[in-house]
Amino acid sequence: TRSMTKCVTEEGHAVAVGDIVWGKIHGFPWWPARVLSISGTRKQETASCEAQWPQAKVSWFGSPTTSQLSVAKLSPFRQFFRSRFNRKKKGMYRRAILEAAKAVGHMSPEITSLLSHCDT
Repeated sequence: TRSMTKCVTEEGHAVAVGDIVWGKIHGFPWWPARVLSISGTRKQETASCEAQWPQAKVSWFGSPTTSQLSVAKLSPFRQFFRSRFNRKKKGMYRRAILEAAKAVGHMSPEITSLLSHCDT
């Protein structure tokens, strides 16, 4: 197992340590997180994640927990905001989205208006 600073997912998205991403765990909606570390078994010296089964350790926004999950279950936060954001979720979820949007420095009018329609 090797530690990596970044890799590329099967879909071609670069994921790096420190990135703000959407993460998916079974039974939960897509949730914003920060990548703490990436590790995988490396067959050859490439930046690609193919055939390495890399795992990322992430810290979830709005929660004190961290998780280890496949980088295949991560998507860039800003790029996938519109498709990953769940309008029906409230409370902790909205707080987590707000924290992540601030961390990524991306309080677009779209995010601001979506979040202003809810109680945080």
